[in-house]
Amino acid sequence: MNYKKCPKCELNYITDDEEICATCRPQIQIISHTKKIETDFSHIVRGCVYGGNSRKIYEKFCDTLGWDKSKANQFGWQTPLYAANADMDRANDVWFIFYPNYDAHKLDAVVNDYHVVNLIQNSGDTIIEVVDDIIGKSNNANRITFVKTNSGYEFFGVYKIIKNGTTRLYQRIYDNYPIKG
Repeated sequence: MNYKKCPKCELNYITDDEEICATCRPQIQIISHTKKIETDFSHIVRGCVYGGNSRKIYEKFCDTLGWDKSKANQFGWQTPLYAANADMDRANDVWFIFYPNYDAHKLDAVVNDYHVVNLIQNSGDTIIEVVDDIIGKSNNANRITFVKTNSGYEFFGVYKIIKNGTTRLYQRIYDNYPIKG
């Protein structure tokens, strides 16, 4: 199967039989409007943008979903934008990806002097995180994941770690949070 860059965003890869990537498809239906900023913070839905400030978003979910408010300082300027065991059950991590990368050929040039690279593939179904050797393994908790887009922080889903170490592989397992089922 052959792949090419999406002609609309030039970020995601698509097969030869696709016209544009899954990320760009909803944008065509919206026609020149950015994705709606979700105002209902009682649940989180894949594809919704919740704002442009990670700390404000996190604090809002602390108020509505009972996340650990003491970890709000994890979300701010020049911080990792990641809080371990921060959700209402203190079992899932909350993760904001500020510098997403959609092109595997540009792994070395995502952020100069930064020690983590996040490669988003398969329309967001998979995230590869490459970290500095000093950081090593992560915990095995699921990650409630938001990704910075042109519209703000978009909820991409809840991810499970498949491979751990200095290169980590995450697979989307849920499109909504809280998880029901």
